[in-house]
Amino acid sequence: MISVEQAFQLIGEAASSLLPEQVDLQNLVGRILLEPVIADVDSPPHDKSMMDGWAVRSQDIQPGAEYEITETVIAGAVPTKALSENQVARIMTGAPLPKAADAVVMVELSIPGETESTVKFEIDSVRPEHHILRSGANFSTGQTLFPAGHQVRPTDIGLLAEVGIASARACKTPSVAVLPTGNELVNCDQRPGPGQIRNSNGPMLLAMLRSAGAATSDLGVGRDDAADLRANMQKGLEHDILILSGGVSAGEKDLVPGILKSLGVKEIFHKVKVKPGKPVWFGVSESSVKRTLVFGLPGNPVSSLVGFQLFVRAALRVLAGGSLASDRAVMASLACDHQTRGDRPTYWPGQLLADPSITRSVIPLKWNGSSDLLALGRADGLIYFSADQHDHSAGKEVSFLPF
Repeated sequence: MISVEQAFQLIGEAASSLLPEQVDLQNLVGRILLEPVIADVDSPPHDKSMMDGWAVRSQDIQPGAEYEITETVIAGAVPTKALSENQVARIMTGAPLPKAADAVVMVELSIPGETESTVKFEIDSVRPEHHILRSGANFSTGQTLFPAGHQVRPTDIGLLAEVGIASARACKTPSVAVLPTGNELVNCDQRPGPGQIRNSNGPMLLAMLRSAGAATSDLGVGRDDAADLRANMQKGLEHDILILSGGVSAGEKDLVPGILKSLGVKEIFHKVKVKPGKPVWFGVSESSVKRTLVFGLPGNPVSSLVGFQLFVRAALRVLAGGSLASDRAVMASLACDHQTRGDRPTYWPGQLLADPSITRSVIPLKWNGSSDLLALGRADGLIYFSADQHDHSAGKEVSFLPF
């Protein structure tokens, strides 16, 4: 039985990035950039107004004064006149500032002047730079906005569009097949009979894969029959990753490791020192045309989820062009005393608490073991407890892996 850290190392040695492709902007969310994004423009590209109002020279503003209106500047237009003493220009949000203007007075603070070409202000002064943004204040030409290895978020799309990224290079989307196994499984739309349970692992794993940006293939349920399992596994080996759940322990019907071996899948490790999820299996199938990473996750749903969050996600990151290490874990403060047992590191379902202070706090949920999906449904993630300590006091800093 190996440690979690050893499992990560072995997965990293077995996994490699998929081939690159050019990906359209609207399909980049979740993809990992293979090249840095460099700004080709200044942002904003010109000194601009942040308000609808009046572009002014701040030194001209004084009580009771009246100002000549030179022109109106709208967004998308270019000012044609520089401001002279006691001159102002009507200006719209985002429009370029006329030369010599160094502030904007909000339109709400203005009143008509004595003629249609003049205006007065209900203020006695305005500070320089008020309600304006200078060219390049956000970023400048040549600046690196995202490094290679950045995973694109929905909030990044606008910035990419601003610097002309209509498409970018990223690795191909990993293709993943899912095959839960067991004679006891029935579809979720069926009423379980004696000795049966609904298939929860299949839908859960497929949903997590889609949220991680993978292309998925649902292979249905593999029955505890060597011929049936072998046929389904062969289909799964056509993908970049094959995930099985169940059949990897030491029971009479735990057929998965033997069938994988007969299909030429090389076992890399079997069993990891982690709770839950110890029986996890990992191997590699390699032919002249295809390389497939194979994960055999335990059948209990929480064990299967832990195996996915720790190990499958790591493989997905590497295939997608990222690093093996995850930066998703955060530190949190335990909200109450807690106890763990056993000689393995434990990942316990936890719930983040609303906290008015700056400290993130998390409470371990009531959990009845690796088949308890209710605890998962209430959890925001998994709390990590090391194997060398069993008594954990309220206020202790712990690592928390959000879902």
